[in-house]
Amino acid sequence: MIINLSLLLALTSTPVFARAGGSMGSNGSSSSNSSTNTYNNDNYYRGYHNYNNYGINRLSLIDVVFTGFIGFSLFQSIKRRRQTKKTPSETYDQLTPKLNSSFEPFFYKVEDAWTKNDLETLKILMSPNYYAKQKRIINGYIRNHKIDQLDGLVIVELQQVVTAPDKKIQVIVTAQARDYFQFNDKSEDYNQQVQDDTNIERFTEIWTLKWQNENHLLLCNIQTIS
Repeated sequence: MIINLSLLLALTSTPVFARAGGSMGSNGSSSSNSSTNTYNNDNYYRGYHNYNNYGINRLSLIDVVFTGFIGFSLFQSIKRRRQTKKTPSETYDQLTPKLNSSFEPFFYKVEDAWTKNDLETLKILMSPNYYAKQKRIINGYIRNHKIDQLDGLVIVELQQVVTAPDKKIQVIVTAQARDYFQFNDKSEDYNQQVQDDTNIERFTEIWTLKWQNENHLLLCNIQTIS
């Protein structure tokens, strides 16, 4: 019973990643618990949604056992998917000269547009399918008066996944930034506190791209590794 309860509680707070550049997967906060609780209802750390614990105290013993069994199966499934998601290709190399000269400015242009909720620019930089997904996220930000900030964003390392010539390009990007939300319907003091509570963190992603023409890249997907 204790094991089942533990599994149930663990499953009530599952992070959901959602942004153009993935999610760093950390709250990045050095503040106390009381400070964190002040802001967690506004979900100001990018790409996270915490599920409520409503209803746990109403479960009977049979409910707990049954839910624990289902939860354990779900936990194993999620674990397998995450392990697959976080495993980069074993074959990679330095970027080709052409890609090396084009990718870095392209990366910063995408992220700059993202931090401005600039859908017009993102539409030019992304494939139609990927843009449609990101547009829904940005529109949600706009409705909730949110702007995703990336202070001090800098690329640390770039590697290219070795793929067949007819396959899309994949670049492993390691970068770092201070990643947090700002709200245009909140006070200046509130937004400053959010910024102060967020640390610079490093993240690694796989950017999948294709050449629209000889000099224009299109972003088709971003997969978070860590």
